[in-house]
Amino acid sequence: MATMRAVVMEKKGPAAEALVLHTDWPVPVCKPNQVLIEGAATCVNAGEWKVRSGFAPIPKKTPKILGEDVAGLVAEAPEGSKFKKGDRVFANTGQALKSGDQGGTYGEFVAADEGTLCFIPPGISFLDAAAVPMAGLTAWQALEPAMPLQGKRVLVHGGAGGVGGFAIQIAKAQGAHVTTTCSTRNVEYVTKELGADEAIDYTAGPWEAAPTAAGALFDAIVDTVGGPYQAASLRLLAPGGWFSALGATGPDVNVMLECQAARGLEQLAELMAQGKLKVHLDRVLSLEEMVAAHEYAELGHVRGKVGITIKKLE
Repeated sequence: MATMRAVVMEKKGPAAEALVLHTDWPVPVCKPNQVLIEGAATCVNAGEWKVRSGFAPIPKKTPKILGEDVAGLVAEAPEGSKFKKGDRVFANTGQALKSGDQGGTYGEFVAADEGTLCFIPPGISFLDAAAVPMAGLTAWQALEPAMPLQGKRVLVHGGAGGVGGFAIQIAKAQGAHVTTTCSTRNVEYVTKELGADEAIDYTAGPWEAAPTAAGALFDAIVDTVGGPYQAASLRLLAPGGWFSALGATGPDVNVMLECQAARGLEQLAELMAQGKLKVHLDRVLSLEEMVAAHEYAELGHVRGKVGITIKKLE
C-alpha cells in the first residue's frame, strides 16, 4: 500500500494536541470521476482551525485530514478527463462537508472530484494558487448576486483578511468603488496593495460614524466580521442592495457551505492571469510546521493568507 506524509487531526482541541504528522498515512484511492492530486502547497483557512478547536459546530469523525485548498500536479485522472498526468491544477476539494470523507489537503496526495479542479494560470506559483480557492470562491459568491459591479458602491468588512482582500480585488476588477474597514496597521495595505478606494480605521471609533460611511449607501456589502457590524451595515444598504453575512455565525459555516461548488474558480483564474487578483502570504510554513500555522491563524490577525509548502514540484 502506498503511503504519504500527512497532518492528521486525531481529536479536537489545541493544535499541539490535535494535529499529528504521520509519515506512513495511506495514499487516498480515487472514486469514479475523481482526480488524484500530488500536492505542492495548501493553506490554512479560518474554518479549519475552528473545526479543530471545536469552535465550529460541525461534527467531524477523527482521525481526519483537514484542508480543502490544494495546488499541485495531477497524478491520476479518469478516462476521458480533460486533465492528464502532470497538469498543474488547483482546487477547493469541498471535503469538509462530505459525510464519511476523512481526506483533506494537509497531505502529499488528495483525491478530489474532477469538477472542483481548475488549471493554474501560467506564471502563478503553487503557493499563490493554493491560497485562492476557498477564500476566493467565498468572496466571489458573496458578490455574485450583485454582479455586474461596474459603477456600484461596495463595502467590505475585514478587508485585510483572506476573504475580504479577495472581495476588494474582485470588486475593483469589475469597476466598483470599494470602501473597506480595517485596523490602523492595515490602512495602507488595503488601499495601496489591494486597491480599495477608501479605508475606515475601526480602531478610531465606530466605523459607521466615519465620514466615508456616514450618510453613504452601498449597493453590496460583504461582512466577514459579523456581530454588531451587521445591524449597522444593513442601515447603509441601498434599496435593492445585496448583503452577504459571512461572519454572522462566527465559525465560518457560511464559508464552508458556499465552497461546495467550484463556480467562480475559472473566473478567479482569469483574474489571476490578468494580474487583477494577487495573493498576499502573511506567513509561509512547511507541512511539518502545521501546528504553528494553526496557532498563528487562530490569533485572528492574519493579513491575507497563511501558506503551507508540502513538497517541491516542478
